[in-house]
Amino acid sequence: MVGVLLTMVVLFLGLALFMAVVWNAIKADSAKSDLEMMWEKYEEVIRKEDVL
Repeated sequence: MVGVLLTMVVLFLGLALFMAVVWNAIKADSAKSDLEMMWEKYEEVIRKEDVL
């Protein structure tokens, strides 16, 4: 019984760690893409100002 309980706790902690790592990777990736999108818009504004 104790072995089963211990196994479940270890599996739960492993799952929590895995989810934390995946969540941080998703946040970092979305922040990176947001930054790239903002930079593209900024470059577009600069191009329009150069035309004027």
